[in-house]
Amino acid sequence: MNERVRNSRLKEKIMGAEEAAKLIDSGMTVATSGFTPAGYPKAVPSALAKKVKRSKGKFQISLLTGASVGEELDGALTAVGIIVRRYPYQTNKLLRDNINRGKIAYADIHLSHFAQQIRYGFLGEIDLAIIEAIAIDEEGNIIPSTSVGVSPTFIEEALS
Repeated sequence: MNERVRNSRLKEKIMGAEEAAKLIDSGMTVATSGFTPAGYPKAVPSALAKKVKRSKGKFQISLLTGASVGEELDGALTAVGIIVRRYPYQTNKLLRDNINRGKIAYADIHLSHFAQQIRYGFLGEIDLAIIEAIAIDEEGNIIPSTSVGVSPTFIEEALS
């Protein structure tokens, strides 16, 4: 990990998935990287699902992603019933079934319009962005993994 995070100031902020999941509160809008089942976070959403199962309290988030993601994100969070809104695109059967039953609010948004809609505030404020990265350089810049997509907008909006 030390060779991947080359900014010394940011090294002290490194934490495990369980600790990171504690940063996510009910009611938040969480944005994650991802474009097809590549480049999306896996460990933190799985840890969040476990946290919610243990708490047995009501916990809900809105979830924005770069596009479709995999089982560790859409599947795990849908299985514990915490997604109340989901944009812009999905491919997970359990999530789709919940959308079709009216349990999750959803709008299929063309990816070429998504970043602009976020910047204009049409989807509300982003409370937290989880971006899969292969490294952080000496200046603190994120070097994303296999998907970039809307990640720069998610980061910018989460920081504002």
